[in-house]
Amino acid sequence: MARQSGNKKKAAKAPEPIVPARTSIRSRLFRPVPLCVLAGLAFLLVMMPAIRRSVPDLSGRPEYQLTLEKLTLTPAPAWIPQDIVEQVFDRAELSAKQSLQDDQLTERVAAAFHTHPWIERVVSVRKSWPPRLQVDVVYREPVAMVRGVDGFYPVDRNGILLPSQDFSPADVERYPVIERVASVPLGKLGESWGDPAVTEAAQIASVLLAKKEGRTWWQRLELAGIQVPRHVAMLDDADEMEFQLRTRGGSEILWGRSPSSNHPGELSVAQKLQRLEDFQSHYGGLDDEHGPYEIDIRPWQGIQRGLIAREPRQNQIR
Repeated sequence: MARQSGNKKKAAKAPEPIVPARTSIRSRLFRPVPLCVLAGLAFLLVMMPAIRRSVPDLSGRPEYQLTLEKLTLTPAPAWIPQDIVEQVFDRAELSAKQSLQDDQLTERVAAAFHTHPWIERVVSVRKSWPPRLQVDVVYREPVAMVRGVDGFYPVDRNGILLPSQDFSPADVERYPVIERVASVPLGKLGESWGDPAVTEAAQIASVLLAKKEGRTWWQRLELAGIQVPRHVAMLDDADEMEFQLRTRGGSEILWGRSPSSNHPGELSVAQKLQRLEDFQSHYGGLDDEHGPYEIDIRPWQGIQRGLIAREPRQNQIR
């Protein structure tokens, strides 16, 4: 009889049955611990209304009250009225006293600020403890005054109509004036004027308010007005509109299209301003005793200047 080897052969492992996935999940769920968890969740779901009713209402407690003094708003620039928070709450008919426990408080306050004409965008509204409300916004900035038949209308760089009552006559003189506008505002305060000529002219005004060496281009070039094209229709293509600048001495600068134009061959804003600065340096200004002039800065080959024919005075007509 052959001698058996010292290494015993391992017994073959019996194949394990394949348990269907549905049976495996069911067996896991129907164990004591999962069943207790599910039962607890179901109990909380059923009892939640009763639990809420049993919790004391803290919304009226003084320590949970938010007043306007506890609202912190993004620091406002000089042109924003000091009582803007009161204006926002009055316009939205919101109470000056709110509860920190109000779940809809941040949404209502955000909507109220969003509708104010001086607010361009609401970034965030956050509640905190002790009771505080932090409101972060982006303000609109006036860039021009539109000369109308009954006065001046302030607008921002997008042609949005701003509250004129927040400006004094001295404030009006600090901004570029948009002239020859034949339309009237189609929107309310905080909405677009509705005229593409006003929108494009406001973009030019925004460029001219940029500062160089402490003075705006409007001041450096001694400008008096931005003239929109004549006979503009509401449906006209804004990219085809060409504008003029009027100097204090009466000269007319043929500026061309607005900064947003993609028209081929149009000079950039930087090129136009550089040409005007070079012209001013070379001639000592845009006006002199021989003017007024028509100054065309649009041609690629350089600036062209010509005299504007003066209308004869009444006592010169024979």
